[in-house]
Amino acid sequence: MKKTIIYSIIGLLVLGLGYKVYANIQKRKAEKAHQEWVATLPNTASPNVHILTDTIHVPYLNEKRTLALYLPKGYESDSMDYPVIYFLDGQSLFDQKINEGAEWKVDEVLDSLGLLGQQQAIVVGIYNSERRMKEYKPFPSTRWYSDWIVSGDLHADWIAKTVKPWIDQRYRTQPQPESTMIAGASLGGLMSYYMLMEYSHVFGKAFVFSPSYWVNEVVYTLHEDNPNLIHQKIYFNAGELETPTVDGIRKMEQILLDFGMPAKNMKLDVEKDLGHWHMTWEKGFQKSYPWMVSDD
Repeated sequence: MKKTIIYSIIGLLVLGLGYKVYANIQKRKAEKAHQEWVATLPNTASPNVHILTDTIHVPYLNEKRTLALYLPKGYESDSMDYPVIYFLDGQSLFDQKINEGAEWKVDEVLDSLGLLGQQQAIVVGIYNSERRMKEYKPFPSTRWYSDWIVSGDLHADWIAKTVKPWIDQRYRTQPQPESTMIAGASLGGLMSYYMLMEYSHVFGKAFVFSPSYWVNEVVYTLHEDNPNLIHQKIYFNAGELETPTVDGIRKMEQILLDFGMPAKNMKLDVEKDLGHWHMTWEKGFQKSYPWMVSDD
């Protein structure tokens, strides 16, 4: 009887090990097939997008970070100063080949609106790192399985105090808060909201797409120490299928309204039949940009 039990246990262990090996082999095959498919994709970035590889130092990490820079068509020949959008997850903005088949088409949107005579902007796409889950949380999550040590506060400080001055020194920008925007989706949406509240003397507007407000309820109190709230603009966007996220945004809207933020300075679009995905944020940017740069 004991031998039978032992043999059964050994058999289950062998079977489990075999399944794990098989699963790893299948995973590697799928990853290889995906990379081969990505290699066939054409580059889709506009000619006025420049990838500045490992170009700016991140002091708190002692490493360099890549920026994707969009300059409006005509920038080289005109003398205008432009508003600036600082976009988190910068590798997702312009080129499907870089982002493995998905992009937010930020350059196509701005190029097309520029042809219609609408206000143009410089876009600074800040690449994330392999530590994104920690890098895009400005405070620890209250969920027991999440990271307790995060660096979003340091990352936000780096963007406000290092990246923005670096851009202002090298390009023709409108550096004042009303012309300086922060943008992001998911955890990046959480970060963009956090930075609008904590660095209100730097950022006057925020694209807050599918924000991960679930990280910590403290996010609903950040506005209380923001002296510039009534002058700022926020564009919220999420997919209809992201029910908890949409609920969190509506809760935030009401909190801000009750605190005195003008209703005309906030807008929410919910994308029908879409969820937490690139297509949602692509549609969101196309809708949000004209409103964000308008004087209304």
